[in-house]
Amino acid sequence: MSSTSSMSNAASVRHLTPITATPETLKGYGWLIGPDKTPVREKIDFYDEVDVRQPAAFHSNQDTCLNLVSFRPRGLDVRWMEYHVKHTQTFIPLSGMPFYMVLGKPTNVDPATGLESDGVALPDPESVQAFYFDGSGGLVMDVGVWHEVPFPARDETHFVCICTNETNDNLETQGADGECNGGDLTKRNIAKQFGYTFQVSP
Repeated sequence: MSSTSSMSNAASVRHLTPITATPETLKGYGWLIGPDKTPVREKIDFYDEVDVRQPAAFHSNQDTCLNLVSFRPRGLDVRWMEYHVKHTQTFIPLSGMPFYMVLGKPTNVDPATGLESDGVALPDPESVQAFYFDGSGGLVMDVGVWHEVPFPARDETHFVCICTNETNDNLETQGADGECNGGDLTKRNIAKQFGYTFQVSP
């Protein structure tokens, strides 16, 4: 797959051609979680047959929770994007199901500190990229990375989502315009803010 994007003024859609998610293509967005060759924690050695690795700089707080998120078919239009400041949100597909993710690099959070800055609380359209995950692994997003929830490539796809209870609460507290502004979540209406939507075009 190649990485291209084009603007269709008539349809007010910016098309995103997915690229394959690899540790290299995800740099600046997050980490691929799956079988890899990161260093083994050698001191956890109770079993010769078990290797323990930490392939991502995952972090959260005492409010961490697990969601089981089930998806029914929906269009590949990106109308919403959000980011988090207190955890590296993670999506892990069950049953090896493939999916797409649309990600944008941080614009309002310093990933090194997790602190919000005086940046723009909107994604940079030029950094928004669609990724294809074959189902053999999941995704840990860096702090501040803009994203839409996964687009499953098949019906009835289920994910384990590692997030915070605060994020769940923030999502349940929408403003009058449908957008969310909470302690661990900023969610924006892309169509309203940009006048167009992104669309994944496999």
